[in-house]
Amino acid sequence: MEKRVLIAVLLMGATIMLTNLLFPPAKQAPPAAEAPAAVAPAAPAAAAVSAALREAAPAQPARTIVVSSPLYRYSISTRGAAVVGAELLKFDSYLHNGTKVQLVPEGAPGFLSHRVAIGRDTLDLRAAPFTAEVDSLLLAEGSAPRDLTLVFTGANGVGAEVTYTFRPDDYLIGVKGRLTGVNATGAQLLTELGPTIAPHEAPDHRSEQQLSVVGHTAPKGNLERVRMAKVKGTETIAGPLDWVAMRDKYFLAAVLTPEQQPFADAQLRALPSVRVPASSGKDTLQVPQVQVTAAQPLAADGTFAYDVYLGPQEYGRLSAIGHDLEEVTPYSYQWLQPIIRPIAAAVIWVLETLHHTLGWSYGWVLVLFGVLMRVVLWPLNAKAMRAQMKNMGVQPLMQEIREKYKNDPVKQQEELMKLYREHGFNPMAGCLPMLIPFPVLITLFFVFQNSIAFRGEQFLWLPDLSLKDPFYILPILVVGSMFALQWLSAKLSGMEQNPQMKTMMYVMPLMMGIIFFNLPSGLNLYYATTNLATMPQQILISKERRRVQEELKKKGPPKKK
Repeated sequence: MEKRVLIAVLLMGATIMLTNLLFPPAKQAPPAAEAPAAVAPAAPAAAAVSAALREAAPAQPARTIVVSSPLYRYSISTRGAAVVGAELLKFDSYLHNGTKVQLVPEGAPGFLSHRVAIGRDTLDLRAAPFTAEVDSLLLAEGSAPRDLTLVFTGANGVGAEVTYTFRPDDYLIGVKGRLTGVNATGAQLLTELGPTIAPHEAPDHRSEQQLSVVGHTAPKGNLERVRMAKVKGTETIAGPLDWVAMRDKYFLAAVLTPEQQPFADAQLRALPSVRVPASSGKDTLQVPQVQVTAAQPLAADGTFAYDVYLGPQEYGRLSAIGHDLEEVTPYSYQWLQPIIRPIAAAVIWVLETLHHTLGWSYGWVLVLFGVLMRVVLWPLNAKAMRAQMKNMGVQPLMQEIREKYKNDPVKQQEELMKLYREHGFNPMAGCLPMLIPFPVLITLFFVFQNSIAFRGEQFLWLPDLSLKDPFYILPILVVGSMFALQWLSAKLSGMEQNPQMKTMMYVMPLMMGIIFFNLPSGLNLYYATTNLATMPQQILISKERRRVQEELKKKGPPKKK
């Protein structure tokens, strides 16, 4: 069988070769020299723009247009009309002494740039040579917004135009533009963001570890956070999205769309991480990089519009922009957000109001806030302590019932319940009021960890309220004040010999000291203030507790029935 197949294949090949020799194909006559060339079909829009870009490539070198205001110094390149610099003049860099925070990494060709997808082709406008009529823009405080328009004109009428609108007192930039000379039906604008926010924080801030991409869905308002260090290969944040942001601990680069042109999705592409020298010059920071591409449909006439925010994560500014942009800052874990975020908003509002109204530094504002919190929570603390004293007065009676009915659990429980009713005993009465301040303390922990209001704020010997106390004075003060509170409570209430009280007196302060040792000095300052402000209250309640105990002693043991 195998031989027959081989012979058949050989015979077919010979037949084909013999046929071509006997009957060769007719030769085509060359076209006449004077014959006009056939007109090619109209080139697709993508091919037309690509050709226009190739023809325009040898144009003059790119210029950088600097836009300055009291808040920022943005740099726009005529190559691709891309944002190549975002310097924030109100914030000092911790990595490079004497410089300001620069969001754009050194050497990045375009932190914010554009491409256009038409069908299966992609037009890389990042290479297009744009022109602008000005070399710089200077916006004085309180002045009107200014526009910067960049125009690209290619072959065959193909071109593009991008206009940036800057405001002197705001980090929000308006962006609008259009693609000309092509049919933009079905085309998408691809806005490129990244590859990372340049590091600018002290190593203690661990800012590079918080680098993440956040997407906010348009109709539902859901958030999706992706840690940049966790991105492997390519990932997608599904849309529609009304904003996409790249953030570190304190600063933000976000693009926001109007309702009629949301982002279809956002593509995240992992790039090799880079090492950046730390402020000490000895260590290095491992900085992850991710290129973010947000796809936005062009209008039928080729126009597009969106906003860009390049600035600090200041709660008030982000809230004023809308679209829940303030939620880009995580003030707690995801499952705690419904509880913590409203409290965080209230706490931040109070702190900022006190700061601006009184004109005090944030250090003194935290001291005042700690005292005010003690005053506000005083009724709850007093109620809790009085409930504890009331329960303590019932303890001897409870112990007697347990001894009397130790062999009859059912009777023992009946007598205990009867005792509870007669004396209004509630084992939770002393605990619940003390639990109410806990959400505030937890909220303050996250606020101090993430709020930019305390970054760079000096107070007395503290160089920065967002960093730990360099001399560890405040953590020691927290431990000492907690011990003093426990000692006062035991001494003045006559319970200094109570084993449980002794254990609490020594163990709790040490545990809190371990927890607060490396926390931001602002949080330590607040907690130490509240402890000191609690001492007068503790003295009053402890004296009242001693009086109650003395009255119980005078009454003597309860009479047996």
